[in-house]
Amino acid sequence: MKTIKFIFWVIILALLGTLIYQNRAYFITTTTLDLDLKITGWKWTIPPVQNIAYFGICFLLGLILAGIKGFFVYFGLKKQIKNKNKTIAGLQKEIDILKTELHVFKHDPYIKKEIENTDDGVYNSQEALPATQDREE
Repeated sequence: MKTIKFIFWVIILALLGTLIYQNRAYFITTTTLDLDLKITGWKWTIPPVQNIAYFGICFLLGLILAGIKGFFVYFGLKKQIKNKNKTIAGLQKEIDILKTELHVFKHDPYIKKEIENTDDGVYNSQEALPATQDREE
């Protein structure tokens, strides 16, 4: 897979290089950019720069913006992972408590005897409780 990816990128870079080489007259041409917000007495002009520099600047700005967004996503996901790990730890504690209760429940001799006496093998705690009578005083 690495070699295929490498070959893919070599082809892309070769095509990009061919595009720039065949159109080098356009890319070497210098142009100025004007910014006019229609405010009297204010007009901003960028000094003449080659067109390829504009492409490079826009590409680098895109990389920077993508990197900044990536950092925000990274920290958001890091926070989610932290919260999920807390939830997992809490649920693991609950599982351990329930396993302990189940171990005690299975090894209680009175409950074990009741389970063996029932037809379906299911222990019903309500049947095992002694009947209480309400005393009227």
